Amino acid sequence: MNYDNLCMNCMNELSGEKQCPKCGYQVDSPQISPYLPLKTPIGGKYIIGKAVSGNSESITYSAYDVDRKTAVVVKEFLPERLSDRGEDGKTVAVVRNAQDTYYSLLNKFIDLWQNLARVRGFSALIPVIDIIEENNTAYAVTEYIESLTLREFLLRSKTGYLNWEKAKVLFMPVLSLLSNLHKSGIVHYGISPDTMLIGRDGKLRISGFSIPEARFERTQIPAELFDGYTPLEQYGYDLESGEWSDVYAFCATVFRALVGSVPQDAVSRATSDKLIIPARYAEIIPVYVINALMNGLQVDPMERTKDIEALREELSATPSNVVSSYSGIKVPSEEKKDAPVLVTTDDESPVQTILKTFLIILGIGLIAFAGWLVYDKIINAPEKNPVEDNIQTAETVEVPDFVNSSYDLIAQNPVQNERFTIKSVSAYSNTVEKGYIISQSIPAGSVVEKGAEIVFTISKGPEYVLIPPVVDTEADLAQKQLEEAGFIVKVIEKANDGNYTAGTVATVTPEAGESAVKGSEIYLEVWGEPPVENDFDLFPDDYVDNGKTPGIDLGGLIESLF
Repeated sequence: MNYDNLCMNCMNELSGEKQCPKCGYQVDSPQISPYLPLKTPIGGKYIIGKAVSGNSESITYSAYDVDRKTAVVVKEFLPERLSDRGEDGKTVAVVRNAQDTYYSLLNKFIDLWQNLARVRGFSALIPVIDIIEENNTAYAVTEYIESLTLREFLLRSKTGYLNWEKAKVLFMPVLSLLSNLHKSGIVHYGISPDTMLIGRDGKLRISGFSIPEARFERTQIPAELFDGYTPLEQYGYDLESGEWSDVYAFCATVFRALVGSVPQDAVSRATSDKLIIPARYAEIIPVYVINALMNGLQVDPMERTKDIEALREELSATPSNVVSSYSGIKVPSEEKKDAPVLVTTDDESPVQTILKTFLIILGIGLIAFAGWLVYDKIINAPEKNPVEDNIQTAETVEVPDFVNSSYDLIAQNPVQNERFTIKSVSAYSNTVEKGYIISQSIPAGSVVEKGAEIVFTISKGPEYVLIPPVVDTEADLAQKQLEEAGFIVKVIEKANDGNYTAGTVATVTPEAGESAVKGSEIYLEVWGEPPVENDFDLFPDDYVDNGKTPGIDLGGLIESLF
């Protein structure tokens, strides 16, 4: 087959057209660097087409499977900040001093796709067909499925949202896949309407798998986060992440599908939670579904639904056996029924009626007697020791590791303010960024009573100290003065032509009058001894080599010096 006649976007065979009649791709469209050039062969059997998407971890291309004569999708590992395209246009070049990090992440990329290739039998997963290692990188090859992102699908729909009955058919199979992936140790960390695809078969599939480093702030590569769908723990907060992170993202995606709007982002919710379901949607969404979404969308991971199986149970429940625990949504109560009335039927005899009446009166009497016993027990119960009672009922919380977290975000977080009484002190630090936590008064992992006081030491950033004027002063005194100011002093001897006093400071770097970080190095150039005038100035005028000085050859010494 002549690959020149292939559309490099949808892999449809062309007949000389300049624009693909199927997808509208312009045949002469160039591939922009650093993407692989069009028609680059990979693994000897895949022809690279148009770059269709990318993030900080990889580039995704349309491609053609030569053996099977069909379109596929190829994902190339090309992490930002760590790599670039080599001079040959194909090889991945690792940036200087990033080799260890690059190859560590490359191995994670390969492991991820090898694990995904082992997962079979789930309609929500796009099958992995190949993993190739060449060009100093790796490529994951998956089936091509003609589809729309869930986001595009919802935007093109008449209303912009779905009812629960339709949404349930789409989303529930995804839960089965996620549960299996989590058991295999794979957490997606990027579920959103942009990473879910709806195919022509009407099935919803997950795409956009990446290594975790591409989904978290403050890692080796830039984070790809989806505001409104990404949980708080992925924004660089010192919070545990795991299966519950996918629970949050999945619930946020279902929320978007049912309500028609993007949920408030997790960072904003941490300080001012305004996530609500408008009344007109709350009336048509089942109460148990609302309850499940609210449990899964808790900002604090500790309060959130812990795993996919628990979420599946909540979403599979029926209104008859679920009581809503979400105070923000009012669940309409059933109409009150009239109180029961004692009646007789035509088939009952007067004796039966009297017997029924007697039994009812007896029952009422027994209930009244039991109530009196309970009342008497309460009245005559011994007084409880309030201190002991508080000890038994006090609610406890585990203290997270807050070190290196932003103090403002912690202090403004309503969840943490409910758990602890937060106080702070400030200190200079050369290692911890200004505004971030240096230490905490209660060690991480400790279990304390809810409301316990915790004191954070907050970094004021480096302390800057003014460099005093020390030029022309004696080196020993200058060094002492700078060390007392908190600097590390490095002394360098400067050649002296005889016009300067030996042992005095020639220059100071940084210069006097400037400010430098306390604890940093200061360089002192000190005038050395001037050069000797003649050979014998090395010795006193009255020096006499009487041969009694062992090991010294005066003539040889002088010759060696000049």
